[in-house]
Amino acid sequence: MYNTIPDLYRKASIENLFKTPTFQKCWAIWKPEIHKFLGANFSENEVLNLGDHLTTIFQSTGGAGRDQGELSAGGTAWESLVCWYINLCTVGSRTVAIKKMSLVPEAIQNAITVNYGNFACNTESDITVIVFPNLQEYNIPLAELEVHNNHHPLSTFRKGKFNFELSGFLAERDFQHFEIGVIQCKTNWNDNAQIPMLWDMIYSANGFSGRNITIGKNGFNIHDANKFTYSFVTVPSNQNAIYNSNSVCVKRVTNLSGGNFWGKPTAQHVARSLKEIFTNNYLSGFRNNIRNDIRTALPELQPDGAFSYFGL
Repeated sequence: MYNTIPDLYRKASIENLFKTPTFQKCWAIWKPEIHKFLGANFSENEVLNLGDHLTTIFQSTGGAGRDQGELSAGGTAWESLVCWYINLCTVGSRTVAIKKMSLVPEAIQNAITVNYGNFACNTESDITVIVFPNLQEYNIPLAELEVHNNHHPLSTFRKGKFNFELSGFLAERDFQHFEIGVIQCKTNWNDNAQIPMLWDMIYSANGFSGRNITIGKNGFNIHDANKFTYSFVTVPSNQNAIYNSNSVCVKRVTNLSGGNFWGKPTAQHVARSLKEIFTNNYLSGFRNNIRNDIRTALPELQPDGAFSYFGL
C-alpha cells in the first residue's frame, strides 16, 4: 500500500535527516519529549497537535548561551524538526517535505532560482515542500505500474530504489501539475522577519525587470507550477519578547503567500500553530483528508511498519 513515489521520496528525506550528527544528538532528547505529548495509543489528533508543542520539544535541547555557533546549530536542528513533523503529518499523502536541496528535483530547483543580473542564487529555502500531481504514477504502488521498457526510469524505481533520474524526469514532464512550497525556518523572529518578507515580495512579483531580477532558469518558473507558497516558521527563541499585531516582526510576515507559523498554539493576529500549515497550503495532496490519512497510517509507525523510519 505504501510504496508509491511520494512514499519513497518521504523515506529518503527522513533517512537523510537521521544521517546528520546534529539530528542524531537532538533526537535522543526529543524522542522522549515527543512521546510525552503523544501519550500511549495516540491518535491522529495527538500527531497533529505536536505542532502546538514543537517549541517546547526543540528547547529541550537548548543551552543557556547564544553564541553564533550555537545559534547556527540550533537553526539546523529547528529546520530538521520542522521537516520531520511535516512529513509525519503527511504520511500516505502526495505531500513531501525535503530539507536537503540536492534531493529536490532539478526542475524545481531551477524554478525557485532567483537571478540577479548574471548571478543565480536559491532563496533561503530551509525546507522545500512538494505536492506531487494527482496522476496515476504518484497514486498507486510502483509494482502496479505498467512499464514495458526496461530502460525507462520507472523500471528501476519499481524495484524500490530511490532514483534521482526518475524524480527529475517526472518533475520535468509534469511540472505544471506540481505544487511547490518554500519554507524558511528561523529560531529568532525579531532578527530575521525581514528576510522572508523580501523573498516573498520577489517571488510574488515574479522578479523586477527594471532591476534585472528574474525568477527561474532553464525554462522553469514557479508561476508555471500549479501552485507556489512561501512560508515562515519560527520557534521563536527570544522567549522574553512580547508579540502582538503591532509588533514590527509580526507585521513583516503577516501577508506571506504561505503564511506565518510557529511551534506553539495559535495566537490570533500573531502566528498560527504549525499544525495549520497543511490545510492552509497543502490540502490537495491528501488522499482523503489529513486526519483520515494519518489515522490509516498509524499502525505503520510501529518498528516493523512501513513508516518505522520516523524513529517513533
